Amino acid sequence: MMSTCLRTKQPTGSFSKANYCGIEVVPGVTWQGWEPGREYTKNITLKNVKVKTQKLKYSGPETRFFTTGLYPKPIVLSAGTSFTLPVTFRPLEKNVYEDKIEFQSNEGAFKVPIKAVLPAFEIAHPEQLSFNMCAVQDYVQLRFELKNTSELYTSFHWETPRPFVIHPSDGSLEPFGSCMLTATFKPKAALVYVSEAVCRYGTDFEHAKAMKLEGIGKFPHLLASTSGRPTETLEHCESETILQFGEIPVGKSSEKFVELHNLSAVSAPFTVDHPTGLARIDTVFSCSQRQGVVPPMSSIRIPIYYSPSSVNVTSMDYFHILAIGNISKTVIKCVGTSRGCDVQLSANLINFLQIDTGQTATRTVEIRNNSDIEATFQFMLDCNESVFKFDHVCGTLKPDSYKKIVLRFQPVHPINYYRKVVCVVQNQDPLFLDLLGTCHSETVKPGVLQAKHIERYRVHQDRGFTTFPPEQLNDMVKTGKLQLDSTNALMSTPAEALEPLCHPLPVIPPMDEYFNDGYYSDVTHTPPHVSTDIHIADFGQVTNWRSAEQQTVNLTNHTKGKITVQWMTDTNHVFSVVPATMDIPPLKASSFRVTFKPNAPNQFYGAELECYCYYKSMRDYRLVEDTTHCPPWCLTLTAEGHTFMPNNETFLPRFNVDTHKLVFPAVNTNEATYRTLLLSNTGTTPILYDFEHDSSGVYSVKPTKGLLTTEHQLFVVKMLPSDVKTYRQTLKLRLNAAEKNTQEILLWGSAEAANVLLDNEGVMFFKPTCIGTASHRTYTVKNISRIPLRFEWKTSFRDAKLLSVKPQEGLIQPNEAQTHTWSFTPMGEDKYVMKPSMVAWGQGQSSTSSGGKKKQFIVRALGQGELGEISAEQSYFDFGNVVVGNSSTKYIVLCNHSNCAVHYQLYIDQNINGPYPEGHTMMDNIALELEQMQGVLPARSKHTIIGTVRPMRRVYYQFAISYQLLTPEGDKVNSLPNAHQHLCHVLATGVYPTMAITDARCYGSALGISKKQLWSLFSLDNLNVCLDSDPSAAELMYSVATRHSHRRRPPIYTRAILDFNFSAAPVGSEACVVNLMVENTGAVTTEWSFLFPCDLQLELEYWAETGEFDEDELHELKVMDNKLFEIQPRKGKLHPGECQTIAFTYHHTMPGTDRLPVLLKLARGREILLNFIGVTVEPDRRYIHFPSNKHMFTPVPIAEQSSPKQVYELYNGGAVPVQYEFDLVPLELVKQENFDHSIFECLHPRGSIMPGRTAFIDWRFSPLEAKTYMVDVPIHVHNGDSALITFTGVGYDKRAMGETMPMTDQHDLMGVPAIQSVPVPGQLLYLSQERISMGNLPLFSQARHLVFMTNKSYSHVVSYEWHVTTQTDNQFLGIHPAKGVLQPGQAQMCKVTFTACGVPSFYDLDLVCEVTDETDMAKYRKKLKEWEEEKYRQMYEFTITEQDLNADQNVLPVEERPPSGRLKALDHDQRAGSEGDLSKYVTLPPIRHTSADQDRDMDKVVQKLQKEFWQKPLRPDPFLLHLGVTARTHDVVEFQQNFPEEQKSVFIDRSRSENLQKTVQKRSEESRDELLCEEGEADIITGVIANVLRGLLDDTDFHESIEKAEQEPTPYFSQIAEKRRTATPPMVEGVRVEIVQPSPPTGGATSLPATASAVQGVVSPVPSESLVSSLSRLDTAHPARPAAEDVKRQPEFSSTLENLLENALLNVVDEAFAEEFSITARPRLVALPPKPSTPQSLYSSKS
Repeated sequence: MMSTCLRTKQPTGSFSKANYCGIEVVPGVTWQGWEPGREYTKNITLKNVKVKTQKLKYSGPETRFFTTGLYPKPIVLSAGTSFTLPVTFRPLEKNVYEDKIEFQSNEGAFKVPIKAVLPAFEIAHPEQLSFNMCAVQDYVQLRFELKNTSELYTSFHWETPRPFVIHPSDGSLEPFGSCMLTATFKPKAALVYVSEAVCRYGTDFEHAKAMKLEGIGKFPHLLASTSGRPTETLEHCESETILQFGEIPVGKSSEKFVELHNLSAVSAPFTVDHPTGLARIDTVFSCSQRQGVVPPMSSIRIPIYYSPSSVNVTSMDYFHILAIGNISKTVIKCVGTSRGCDVQLSANLINFLQIDTGQTATRTVEIRNNSDIEATFQFMLDCNESVFKFDHVCGTLKPDSYKKIVLRFQPVHPINYYRKVVCVVQNQDPLFLDLLGTCHSETVKPGVLQAKHIERYRVHQDRGFTTFPPEQLNDMVKTGKLQLDSTNALMSTPAEALEPLCHPLPVIPPMDEYFNDGYYSDVTHTPPHVSTDIHIADFGQVTNWRSAEQQTVNLTNHTKGKITVQWMTDTNHVFSVVPATMDIPPLKASSFRVTFKPNAPNQFYGAELECYCYYKSMRDYRLVEDTTHCPPWCLTLTAEGHTFMPNNETFLPRFNVDTHKLVFPAVNTNEATYRTLLLSNTGTTPILYDFEHDSSGVYSVKPTKGLLTTEHQLFVVKMLPSDVKTYRQTLKLRLNAAEKNTQEILLWGSAEAANVLLDNEGVMFFKPTCIGTASHRTYTVKNISRIPLRFEWKTSFRDAKLLSVKPQEGLIQPNEAQTHTWSFTPMGEDKYVMKPSMVAWGQGQSSTSSGGKKKQFIVRALGQGELGEISAEQSYFDFGNVVVGNSSTKYIVLCNHSNCAVHYQLYIDQNINGPYPEGHTMMDNIALELEQMQGVLPARSKHTIIGTVRPMRRVYYQFAISYQLLTPEGDKVNSLPNAHQHLCHVLATGVYPTMAITDARCYGSALGISKKQLWSLFSLDNLNVCLDSDPSAAELMYSVATRHSHRRRPPIYTRAILDFNFSAAPVGSEACVVNLMVENTGAVTTEWSFLFPCDLQLELEYWAETGEFDEDELHELKVMDNKLFEIQPRKGKLHPGECQTIAFTYHHTMPGTDRLPVLLKLARGREILLNFIGVTVEPDRRYIHFPSNKHMFTPVPIAEQSSPKQVYELYNGGAVPVQYEFDLVPLELVKQENFDHSIFECLHPRGSIMPGRTAFIDWRFSPLEAKTYMVDVPIHVHNGDSALITFTGVGYDKRAMGETMPMTDQHDLMGVPAIQSVPVPGQLLYLSQERISMGNLPLFSQARHLVFMTNKSYSHVVSYEWHVTTQTDNQFLGIHPAKGVLQPGQAQMCKVTFTACGVPSFYDLDLVCEVTDETDMAKYRKKLKEWEEEKYRQMYEFTITEQDLNADQNVLPVEERPPSGRLKALDHDQRAGSEGDLSKYVTLPPIRHTSADQDRDMDKVVQKLQKEFWQKPLRPDPFLLHLGVTARTHDVVEFQQNFPEEQKSVFIDRSRSENLQKTVQKRSEESRDELLCEEGEADIITGVIANVLRGLLDDTDFHESIEKAEQEPTPYFSQIAEKRRTATPPMVEGVRVEIVQPSPPTGGATSLPATASAVQGVVSPVPSESLVSSLSRLDTAHPARPAAEDVKRQPEFSSTLENLLENALLNVVDEAFAEEFSITARPRLVALPPKPSTPQSLYSSKS
């Protein structure tokens, strides 16, 4: 039964409580069972469950039927206290009464309803019964209570749907009575059952109440296994479980267990069925448990017993374990073999040799039991009458024990003695012991009998010589008729001697040799030499015991010689024979008298008389020759009788028979089988036994009669059936000659013929089979006979080509169901009917027996040949991207739509496409592995094969899978072509995890570094190349988890080594923070990690540390311990297309150059060693930061008239200005080597650089030949370290290189992204592009580009202002508008204009946009104003603390109020000066170390003081944006030659060629004049100008005039006013100096200085007067030419026209950007009305 749960509905009476505002009270009061005119009282208890006291007021019931009985006064309830309010109900009539009592507290009001109800029918039962899960066909029962909760008597009736049953379904209940019901759930299928059982009750069942019933039916799942086998190893497809018992001794029982495993969640009832238990007579297997229940998810053990009864028999039987409802059946096959005991004699022959008459010879023999069971033995010998005497004739041997038996030889007559004594052993074949000896007397001395004579006698007996007397044989030897062989045995002539060899005598089984003696059996194996006519002399009952009884026995001589008979008898014995000695002539018979002379009445007598017969010539040794010495023949005669009177009962026998049922093993007809029977004498008197003769002659017993005087008697029972049937016979054993002592023993055996049971009534079907292939099926053959059968399958010559079976022949044990495997191989598309036959015969001992005769059983086999083919469910399988070294699997479904199973072989053809040469990939292994390359696909089925791709390279794989049909032996099918049949294509791509740097951003101390410079410092282009390349095998050796080493310097397995240069900054500067945006550009997930040296080292014990740290190791430890370099995050995972920002931080806390190797490890990908380099400069050190000691100029073509200028940058990373100078001597040497041609030319070899600024040094590289030029140039720094830089330039021939070396502005040489991807903290304004390329431009032309600025903040207003990094950039760059304000979410379009002027050059310019958060600035101004007002108040406000009003009379100084703690820090510098004289006399504090607690207290004090101080508000730092502009200018002629297609898209302003050059020349002259100013003069001028400006700032009139000027209206004609060009500041020794201020140590980026020039618009290099002067020249030069034509030919006109067109297009874009119209909208077409039709138009349309 299964465990179930029962859920009942909770009562809702007065026992449940409710909580109202902290008051616990019953939800209502109900009166039942009341009578009118009486009074009923109930109490309402209120309890305060809150922790505070509550005060309640209540109002009584509204009706007069309910009263409270107390005056309604306030109720005060302390925490946890209760108050009881009695309510009295006084009904007047039978009605329903309802009322309420309302309670009021400070926290709210609540009501308690009160009512009185009338009696009504009502019952109570569980709301739901859940039976949980139950096995199908099983049942679960639950008991529940049905209660009548009313005052009325009611009947009930249940309406229950199947498979639920409630018993009893009908009944009645007394008022408030109850009864127990039983609910049963018995599912019929594996379903979920949810039903409702309705209980109808009341007088006429007018009321109904439902109860929900739930149950789940599940199929039980039973598996059987041998004991001790784990459940996980059970195979669900096992058809039977084999239980091997091994060899078990007969008479013992063995027990083994079968484990039944219930793998389902329900209990599984089962029954054990033994189909052959009652049908067979030799059932040796039994099961005591016939049924049971296996609990869910558990197992039980079932015992099975094996009790063999026959020796050396292999038994098989079957048990069926049936689940409930016969849902499943498990077959248990039991196999066991029986064996008897193993008893052996230590010797098979004992020779007492020669002794004299009256003497005794003694010998010993051991009988040993080698088995593990007891063995009972008995020597068939009467020692009282025989010359051979045993001290133990019978006995029992313990397992593995032996017994020594003493034998005595006491001869009476001088003759030879030889007797073959039989030792009968229970459940074993008998043993034989040969006893021989010779006795001499004074007168008679026969020849001594030896063992060799016995062996030679047996040979002579087989050859037929023993019937001839020895003297005749001697004569035949002398005459040559007989010869002697190698053993001196007689043999006939050679021709006759071959006959025994051609027909050897069969081996006689020991049991047959013992039983078949001619008396107990009619069969004799050898002709007797001497025989008696009777074997038993039964004298029966002798009433006169004083007289002698006699019987005659006749002896017949069957030999051809005269024999002498010598009886071993004595007349004094009870039984005697006369005469004792007699000679019998050849082939004659003689009679002897057996005398029975009892010596006492009422006694049993029995004896075995013994006589020896021998050739008369053996009486003397002189007459005997050794070769013909013949031993005597021993004959025995059993004599018995008793002297009990007719009226006297014989002795009551006390005995024990080991079994009353003997089951014989099955045999063939006319074959004998034997069983032993043990009769034990447990009493003190002898037992006379007599077996009744079997009239059918099938069963016989030896010995039949006798007297049991020893412990026990062993009988051998023989069955010799003559017909094929079962023989059942009752053998009667009469004991002590009394019918009442008769015992019945059931004998059961059978003679069997070959008989088998063919499966499916002898019909075998084969499924349709592909031609040339084989289909297999099993066919069961059961041996229903009781004998083992030999079998052989026979097929006709035609069928032999189609059918085959395994095994072809073999042995089937009795009751065994053997499965044979048949194979059908059709040769064509046809239907086949085949008739194989099974020939079976029993294992008979004789070929003439019926069991040995062969019997044929014909099987009808049906099969069909079909043509088959297979296909794939999908023609293409795409594995997608697979990481190299990893694997990916997919399921490839093969379909067979034909009606036959198909044997197939798959082939894979691989094709590789990738960047590798074909020779490298030809030897690669096939990257696709199929789980199964060959197999069998059943008919109309699908088979799933797992395909695994393991790419070895980063290439694109294409696989073509084909198949070919095979025979079962693997040969190709002849009917199909040899070409492979295409199946499907498989695609895969080998990839590595990759990622790329898509954007870079820096701030902190590197705020002034542009994106291009940062890209170069961090070698990001090379890093992206390394990340995109294939890793080496060494890089893939370890993962992040295993990349460890015990060395101090972990080994490096990669050749990719790059520098991450964090530039330089003074000590104490803000940390350099670089944000890199990494993106997974591959198709698989990338896991990356940055591993510091400490991450790669294994932590060793202290004793394992060896050696000292070198300088580099100590430096790395210092860098890591002080955390100078930080990475956040250190590791991560990127999915394809995903981006992540990584922050690299370098802290300028310690001066010096810091280096740290960091390993970038991609899981299953590359390893890249990154050398982090950072420089922290001392405050007074003059330092120029060189990121590299090499510089590569842009390649320049040879034969150029003017080579372009190129720029080399120098960055001052220190805190003081530095002066530098290039050593030009190496340049002169190169010039001399190249025919005085300046290959390298430094245009500005010396100069100075302000702190944090970058100097741009102009160079010109002009090659003469197409080769690479290199020069090492020393750069000297005044009072600093010099550097040696290698400059490299490449010259090339344009004619040879062609399009492979295009002339560009070099913007594509670096992978600097143009769009920002990395957000920077605090950034509000974003540019649409951060780098723009103007391309190739001819001189005197302009290029324009639009950049959009967006304020992405939702609440902050920002202002911006553009600046150039050097003053000279104003003549090249212009931007409009140069400054402005953007509201939240607003965008602004800016136009960037580049003017090509000067000489041909490479340009990489940087515009800086200073962004200010106006919202934060407004807050800053407000806080600053408040701070200044507080400072002003504290500066001038003081408090008089004197109490005495006459304080003036005291000569004490007035104490000034000290400033508050908020502004104390601001005046610290002023007070420090006044207190400087006193501070030098203050003693120093003692040197001591503070504890951790003191440091903690000091920090609290400092934090408290900081809260009291009011620091001066800090101005918000502006945010800087960089806009990079690249361009390359060419000479006009060269541009026309090199870029003919782009010539039409540029406008060359010829007016700039003269005026701009003059302006530049004039400015350069002015710059040279200004450079002559000395330092003292410059200081004077600076001081004067500073005083003038300071005076203007303090002049209020000047301020008012400026405000009035700003408020004046703009005149109408201001648009034609001339815009004064801003004078270009002079250059410092021809070097452009960057104007970005270095970051102060205390804060972020600062605004640009006031001296920096703001770009005010597009710079117009030509003054407005030039247009007027040009027009006047035109009038005077060509008076006859029309004025309009002359104006068009002027360059000024073309320039004006270009400006008009530019402004028009800019206005259109501006309006589109302002969303005034859609520039991409589809143009609208206005549909015109159709023209009127005319005859001419109709005619023309028809034509």
